Amino acid sequence: MGQIVKLNFSCINDNRNTNYEHKVYEQKLIRIRDDIEDYLRQVSVNEKDELAVALAAGRYAAMKLAQLTGENDTKEFFQDCIKTTLSN
Repeated sequence: MGQIVKLNFSCINDNRNTNYEHKVYEQKLIRIRDDIEDYLRQVSVNEKDELAVALAAGRYAAMKLAQLTGENDTKEFFQDCIKTTLSN
């Protein structure tokens, strides 16, 4: 799951004005994504229940992204995630 999925951040208050600041933020997103995926993978193993962990993470992500970016961008994000998974 190493690819970063594109998301439209234009509807979020984004004060990063320079290319450098955008690059730093992108690296932050990648680091957080990787850390959370590692954590969720470990919880799935410990709980022996991938479905429960995926449902909980997906529910949180869907609700929070809909609040932050809107319904359409959230649906597009999840569609991109599905395409990425199916192409690997």
